[in-house]
Amino acid sequence: MRFIAACAIGILGAVQGVASAAVIAQNGPVKATTDPVTGWQLRDGTFSDGLSSDGNYFYSQALGQKFSVASGQTAVIGAIDFWGSTEYIASKEPWAETSLSANVYAIEISILRITAGTSQYPVVHSWTINTQSMTQLLTGTYVPNVLSPVFQLSTVLSGNKVLTGGDYLLTIGGLQNNADGDSFAWTDGIADGSLPESQAYATVGDIPTEWGRWSAVNTGVSGAFVLTGTPAPGALALLGMAGFTRNRRRR
Repeated sequence: MRFIAACAIGILGAVQGVASAAVIAQNGPVKATTDPVTGWQLRDGTFSDGLSSDGNYFYSQALGQKFSVASGQTAVIGAIDFWGSTEYIASKEPWAETSLSANVYAIEISILRITAGTSQYPVVHSWTINTQSMTQLLTGTYVPNVLSPVFQLSTVLSGNKVLTGGDYLLTIGGLQNNADGDSFAWTDGIADGSLPESQAYATVGDIPTEWGRWSAVNTGVSGAFVLTGTPAPGALALLGMAGFTRNRRRR
């Protein structure tokens, strides 16, 4: 089974986030396409694993998105909405599922500081949140071919963590009970991500020493999210995002 990332170029639009919170950075989901035969509303995504998987899962990859806080400003993180799906390898009717696969027991959300001159970025804040503790809202859209439902997922990011001015990388990935089982895919966002100032990054674990080294990718797709909190005046400076996909074959 494969999730194929499709090109999506557009203007970043307003997406409903957590109530009474200011947007720190956002990249709304790409506009759904309509299957001409079935009428299904379709969105694709990119497989992304949590950092603590150490690259040991089947896909062995994580996707990261760049954003920034304006120089001299700070932002206090409050919550996040994001869009994603999972495989349902054993399910004959994946479109009937009402939550992410139970094999993805948690989502790991990490923010890393982008450091010029190196491909290894330090983690500044990280949260591991059980999927059963998240709000999972069916969006009415599905992944092409496999028809796995796409969910809007929402969760508080505890601790009142602060971001100071600079460039950051947000990565959202699944943690799995079975390393070869259903995986998490982060739904495409609308940013193009082909320019350095709107860059996405990926890390892969095919070679053990490569996990945690981030390489820029510009395939034209990205991860959909809204990061909210209490930014200081002038702190909003969204940078676009891009995506990365790889083939998968099951034995």
